[in-house]
Amino acid sequence: MVDHAPHPWLTVITVVKDAPADLARTLASVASQDLSGVEYLVIDGSNDRASVPEVLARFPALTASYVWREPSGIYPAMNEGLTLARGDYVYFANAGDVFFDTEVLGRVRKAAESMSPAWLFGEVEILSESGQRVITKRWDYADEQATCFSRGRFPCHQGTFTRRALLLDQGGFDTSYSIVADYAAFLKLTLVSDPTHLDFIIATFAEGGVSTTRWRESFRQFHRARREILKPRGPLALREYGETVKNYAAVEVYRSVWSKIAR
Repeated sequence: MVDHAPHPWLTVITVVKDAPADLARTLASVASQDLSGVEYLVIDGSNDRASVPEVLARFPALTASYVWREPSGIYPAMNEGLTLARGDYVYFANAGDVFFDTEVLGRVRKAAESMSPAWLFGEVEILSESGQRVITKRWDYADEQATCFSRGRFPCHQGTFTRRALLLDQGGFDTSYSIVADYAAFLKLTLVSDPTHLDFIIATFAEGGVSTTRWRESFRQFHRARREILKPRGPLALREYGETVKNYAAVEVYRSVWSKIAR
C-alpha cells in the first residue's frame, strides 16, 4: 500500500487518456514496487469518466489519489500532477509505462538519500512496434552537452527522477512545445545541475507515441528548444545545427527504408 507520509520522498504520477488496458499494466508495475514513502497520483483525461476508476478498483492494495480533468493534452495533465505532488522527487510513469523490475524504486531511493541530487537518470528499455526490445545505450552527459544535446541521445522522462521544487521553479512543462515539452524541461535542468547516473535500467516503454509518429515536427521542436533554452552562439551554434541536420537525415533514411520493408 502506498505510504501517505507527511513528506513523501517520491511522487509517481500517471497520466492516462482512454487507455484502460495500458493503465492496468502500469498499475500492476507500480504495485510491485517498494512504495514506502511514495505518493501515487493518477491524472485522467479520458472521455469515458468511468473507465479509469473501474481499472483502479481492480488494484485495492494500491492507494492512489485520482483526478479527472477535461482532456487538454498530455503536458497540461503532467503539469497538474506536478502541481498536486508532495514528494521531494517526481517521476512520470504514464499509462503503458512499466518499471523494468520490482527493485527499481528501492534502488532509486538509496541513491537519492545518499547523494541528494537535483535529478537522476538511468537507461530504459524501448519496445518497438515490431516487438523488438532494445536497451538504450549508456548516455555520456558531458559528451552530449558539448553538442547542445543535438545528436538525438538524451534521457527519456521514463528514466528520469527530478526534484519537484526544481521542476516547479522552471515552470513545469512548457506546453508551447506540443510534442517535446519533457525534452525542453530536461534542457532547463542541465542549466541548473549535472545529473546523477543510475547504473540500472529504470523502465520499459513502447514506441508509437506522437514523438514517433510526428517525428519531423518533433525534430523541429527539439531544435527550437535548444536554440531558445541553451542559446548556443558562434561555433557551438554551428555544431548544434550540423548535428541536427545529420541526425535528421539519418532518421529520414532509416524510416524511409523501414517503411519500404514494412510493405
